[in-house]
Amino acid sequence: MRGSVSATTPEELRQSHAGAFGGPLDNTTKSATPLEDVCELTGAIKPEFNPLQKWELQAVARLALGSKHRLNVCMRHVRADRREVDVRRSEKSGRPYYAGLMACGSVWNCPVCAPKIQAVRAAEVRAAIDAWQGSVVLLTQTVPHSRQDELQPLLEAFTEALRKFKQGASYKRASQRFRISGSIRALETTDGRNGWHPHAHSILFLQGSVVLEDMKADLFRLWRSAVARAGFEGKPSPSAFSLQDASKVKTYVTKMGAEYQWGPEHELVKAHSKTSSRGLSPFDLLRHYDLHINADRSSRYLARFAEYALTFHGKRQLVWSDGLKKLLLGTEGLTDQQVVDSIGEADAVLARIPLTDWALIRKHNLQGHVLQVVHQYGAAGLEHLLEAYRVDPQARHPHVALVPFGVARSGA
Repeated sequence: MRGSVSATTPEELRQSHAGAFGGPLDNTTKSATPLEDVCELTGAIKPEFNPLQKWELQAVARLALGSKHRLNVCMRHVRADRREVDVRRSEKSGRPYYAGLMACGSVWNCPVCAPKIQAVRAAEVRAAIDAWQGSVVLLTQTVPHSRQDELQPLLEAFTEALRKFKQGASYKRASQRFRISGSIRALETTDGRNGWHPHAHSILFLQGSVVLEDMKADLFRLWRSAVARAGFEGKPSPSAFSLQDASKVKTYVTKMGAEYQWGPEHELVKAHSKTSSRGLSPFDLLRHYDLHINADRSSRYLARFAEYALTFHGKRQLVWSDGLKKLLLGTEGLTDQQVVDSIGEADAVLARIPLTDWALIRKHNLQGHVLQVVHQYGAAGLEHLLEAYRVDPQARHPHVALVPFGVARSGA
């Protein structure tokens, strides 16, 4: 197991957080019944909201990627132009966040940065779909794979098949027949019984309506040819290629106490971080690290995540057709780094944290707890939390009753 800059391990984190502040903190709201927990169309498990989980997962990711990875700086080191750390409340969501910290901006590897980037990208995709005057379909493609396949060569061959799929006169004729004007494509992978399972989701923008079965038959023939030309020995089965009306790829799920729709925009941008019933997503590998006491099994999850992170490094999460984003949105938008570095200048400042106190917060991995305390009790609550650590660096968390963001306090 590789080292981390923090002396606190995820196991110690879990033990210290259990019962902290008088009880467990993942008292999540949930309205779905067990039979409704899995989206049949996407395989995504409907999420519960745990405000601490992304910080715990980031700690696990640091272990997997080693002490020299930029993840060790993310949301831990203060920006050079700042002398304190702000806790602000988002005017839009009502939830607290940090301002003044360095952010890695990795949508692939960072459980803290990824949700912010994904929210922006999902909004962009949704805006594009809403702006389009024609119809949209969701295309899913995968390739034969086995437990023996390493991810990097498998993904390289898969992306080559995707390139060949759109190459040549055959795809051009299909585009003309079905009036395909553009696409947005996302790569993802899961890890299951048959090893790494790379696949791509693409939203195709069509100028009119189509007979899905006819379109699927034509495009599947092109895909089988592309897979063979990319060097795969096996042929993709029809179940490894799907085409759906994108307007139907949605289901109501409950998150943060409110209903929202899981639509095609979420399927594109949140694929690698969602919890899936069809294998483990990359962030599932981090989640499962804490669930296994067996050291060999736990180390396997870290190794698999490290393999994934190395393979996807530098790759674009979304690939838009040339000119499509500018056409539908009027702008190319912000980079991932610009997204995570942005703050709401009009958002209220709930507390300002001096650098000496931030060092304590970072040392004890209290980032998630601090946000909750400040959200509910303000700067006075933060002072109460930190005082014990100033007096005794080995202190346990003070007992302060907390409820998750978005859940009303009794009597409030």
